[in-house]
Amino acid sequence: MPTATQAYDGPAILSGGYRVFFFSAAVWAVFSLLIWVLFLAGVAEPVFGPLDIDMVQWHGHTLIYGYGGAVVAGFSLAAIPNWTGRPPVCGAALLTLFIPWLIARGAEVGLLLGGSLEAVRAGAELLFFALFIGIALREIIAGKNWRNLKIIVVFSLFFFGALVTNLERLDVIALSFSGWGFGLGVLLVLITLIGGRIIPAFTANWMRQQGLKSVPTMFNRFDAVVVLVTVLTMGVMVARIYDGILGSLALVGAGLHVVRLWRWRGWHTVTSPIVAILHISYLWVPVGFLLVGLSALGVGDIDMVSALHAWTVGGVGSTTLAVMTRATLGHSGLPLKDSGLLTTLYVAINLAGVARVFGVLVAGHSSLLMTLAGLLWCAAFVVFLVRFGPLHWRR
Repeated sequence: MPTATQAYDGPAILSGGYRVFFFSAAVWAVFSLLIWVLFLAGVAEPVFGPLDIDMVQWHGHTLIYGYGGAVVAGFSLAAIPNWTGRPPVCGAALLTLFIPWLIARGAEVGLLLGGSLEAVRAGAELLFFALFIGIALREIIAGKNWRNLKIIVVFSLFFFGALVTNLERLDVIALSFSGWGFGLGVLLVLITLIGGRIIPAFTANWMRQQGLKSVPTMFNRFDAVVVLVTVLTMGVMVARIYDGILGSLALVGAGLHVVRLWRWRGWHTVTSPIVAILHISYLWVPVGFLLVGLSALGVGDIDMVSALHAWTVGGVGSTTLAVMTRATLGHSGLPLKDSGLLTTLYVAINLAGVARVFGVLVAGHSSLLMTLAGLLWCAAFVVFLVRFGPLHWRR
């Protein structure tokens, strides 16, 4: 991995994109959930005027485009030097990218306080995504890493989702599809694409170190079919076609993702949480497909919101923490060793997913389970900040 940051002598937090964006994403994951819960409970109230926003939309947007956008940026800026052989983006260039993200998050807090900051939030957020795509494209072209140009397409879709969502919230357009659902779809496609590369690769490396002969199946035509079905399913869901078409596609997707997960031989990794968490996190993808399919088909009492939380809290939350912990250790030059804190973090985020999904399915215990889910979510990210925050701030 290129480490050509010797010439950079500024704050350590700006010496690599993974540092500032992973740290900020974790802080935002805790803060945004806590402030949202306080407003829902009526403990906090707007101070600048009446609250004129959809709280559920606000919550979804902060997770998908706020938290998700920061993690995608952090992971990509850490990976691109490996793809291109170029030095990592750092210093003033990185700060220029980070400031719009920070302004957008501050504007989101202002919206809850009753401020008229939709335009500020929209402008800053779109500037962040545009700058991020520009930087990624520049690095890939400069490094002549043509095969990874396709990832720019996915990043551009993320920008498009943020664009139309913000335009709707500014009453410029009226959407016929779910804006935050579009962003969730992009995150799931990224998990499907990138997970399909790194999970079998990291598992194979660990198995070789353990002297195991079993080898995960690497990305092939079957995986391409899985990605295609995932894209089709998310497209139907974003179009709000909650009927037999979505149900059938989602159930097929669930089965394909289970087979894919089985091909990666994850059961061999149970003795190493830092490897096993990659498989456990990916398990939330087929679980989400299964629940979405059953909900769309009207099977049982599964509501679509709880089904989607299997993907957001479980899939996105657990997968991003798995990647953030591993990437921070690796890029900090530390061994990928398991520890009690790591295990605690992984257990907390996955129990948060379980509690949130079943929060409305267990009669009489909905409030308790949903509160527990929120506490476990915050606990997982607090542990991350305690363990990895200092690594982001020092060389």
